Amino acid sequence: MIITNLYQILSAAFCVIAVISNIISAKMVPLPFTSDLYIPAGLFIYPLTFLLSNLVIEFYGAKQAKLMIYTAFAMNLMSLVLIEFALRLPSSEEEQYLFKAVLGLSGLRILASLAAYLAGQLADIKMFTLIRDWTDARFLWLRNNGAYCISQIVDTFLLDVIYLYIGLGIAWSQVWPIMCFSYLYKISFNIGLTPFLYFSVYIMKTKLNIRRTV
Repeated sequence: MIITNLYQILSAAFCVIAVISNIISAKMVPLPFTSDLYIPAGLFIYPLTFLLSNLVIEFYGAKQAKLMIYTAFAMNLMSLVLIEFALRLPSSEEEQYLFKAVLGLSGLRILASLAAYLAGQLADIKMFTLIRDWTDARFLWLRNNGAYCISQIVDTFLLDVIYLYIGLGIAWSQVWPIMCFSYLYKISFNIGLTPFLYFSVYIMKTKLNIRRTV
């Protein structure tokens, strides 16, 4: 029962973070020490999804992790449909403008975000599983950070090239610094979370008595 409930909790948390990070990415935050380079606000919480997916892979296997990822993908689509429905409901001109300014999402950014999300998450599962097999399930820190470093090349490249370079027509001289900062930030964030990953694994094994089911 604990095993099933914990998977459901991890999946729910994953879906919430995946959906919210996509929605709040409508807000662009200026990069430190710059005046004209911005990153989406969702970038600050999105890396947490990989921590959760790696925990699921570690204890429940790649199949269950993929189910969680596809579920979050569907929840993202559902949230976008519901937001679009709300946008089309009648309201005052001022309220409509404010609501659209906060929650209005361009089709291009949605396409870029979901494409990067799916490719990055699936790449992380593949690399995490390969590294675990190669090391005979040793070196958790290696498969956690190694898989993430590789998957974020895919994620970051797709998102910034599709949305910024191709879609918005931003010059490559401006896109690559944003891409580099996003990548380095996500890698640093994930490395910083490594002790928390070890702590979570320890709690799941010793306190909750959960063992790998694969």
